[in-house]
Amino acid sequence: MARRDDVLGVMGADTIIGSGVVAEGNLSSEGDVIIDGTLTGDVKAAGDVTLGANAVVKGKIGGHNVTVAGVLEGNITAIGEAVIRETGRVVGDISAFSLAITSGGIFLGRSRMEVPPKLGPPIEETDAK
Repeated sequence: MARRDDVLGVMGADTIIGSGVVAEGNLSSEGDVIIDGTLTGDVKAAGDVTLGANAVVKGKIGGHNVTVAGVLEGNITAIGEAVIRETGRVVGDISAFSLAITSGGIFLGRSRMEVPPKLGPPIEETDAK
């Protein structure tokens, strides 16, 4: 059987919620998750979580890397990088090793930079004098 080209870029994703899909409930995955529909509930993935431009999510998102091109009302916890694209809007707090916001992206909340477990314990905050 011939292999089809990955036109949509989803062949590596384990869970996909497409545009036009409305779902309610928590989602847990050992792989990557792509959401381009509407979800009310929390998402926890061992892999990357991507919210497409059509995504509307109300809930907490946790994953290795988290990319938001749609709308998220909830907190993000990323072991690696959290990215808000130019069409993305996040209303909530972000905890990640690194944070990138593309020009036009909207972030209303607090951010906290965390050291991944593989790199050692968190750096203690000190008072600068």
